[in-house]
Amino acid sequence: MESEAIARLQTKEAGEAIIERIQRDFQLAPLVARTLLEQLRRYDEDYYPQRRENGQLTYLAVSKASPAGQKLTACQRVAVKLTLHSPDDLIALGTGVAALRQQRLLRLTEEAEAQGGLLSHEDLACLLCSSLATIKRDVHELRQQDLRVPTRGQVKDIGKGVSHKVQIVGDYLAGYTFSEIERRRHHSIGAIRRYCDDFVRIIRLQAQHLDRAAIRSATGLSERLIQEYLTLYQECPAANDRLQILLGTPDAATATPAEIKRGRLIP
Repeated sequence: MESEAIARLQTKEAGEAIIERIQRDFQLAPLVARTLLEQLRRYDEDYYPQRRENGQLTYLAVSKASPAGQKLTACQRVAVKLTLHSPDDLIALGTGVAALRQQRLLRLTEEAEAQGGLLSHEDLACLLCSSLATIKRDVHELRQQDLRVPTRGQVKDIGKGVSHKVQIVGDYLAGYTFSEIERRRHHSIGAIRRYCDDFVRIIRLQAQHLDRAAIRSATGLSERLIQEYLTLYQECPAANDRLQILLGTPDAATATPAEIKRGRLIP
């Protein structure tokens, strides 16, 4: 990676960002600000040990609130929790290193976006131990598949494409079996079931007249993903056998099956 790109990544380090804020907020000299940060770090380690799941890390990403084209040093940054490794990655690895890298790339960008941050190509190259050229090629290939890859550089084009989760549920509605989708999309059957369950939960909540903000609060999913699932549902014929199977499964809350009538869910 070019030295200029590495220097840009270094400016995103949490320590440098905090030092800059301390200098600006308290009008302190750089050395004093750095010394104060080191003391605060010791306090943090003593009183607030950070906990993450296996395979997760915390990374400082540029906030979605920062406009495109703004200098990096002027951008607001947010700490996001990213899943660098998931058990599903082993399925993708069976297809090849490129498939594994692209699956991680999709997951990392979507996780960051859901937490209010956006990763750049440089961030992804650093996280995935790849060159910038490789990351750009991967992003291009994923977008050729009409998949959303919400990187900071493409923030203005963020409306194009759909989440890979929506594509997986779409595959199931199109008649693919879970095993076929597993081979096709490099996700485990457990993950495929979770995406289908999320799809059904969103439809059921909408049937209770909840808006997207309320559904987001209830499910923890992004409003963007919720809207994509709802669009998929609206475009799917009510007579679709797979849709009938999903929505006919008894609701855990009522223990009664749902009914489809004229393209609408009757809870």
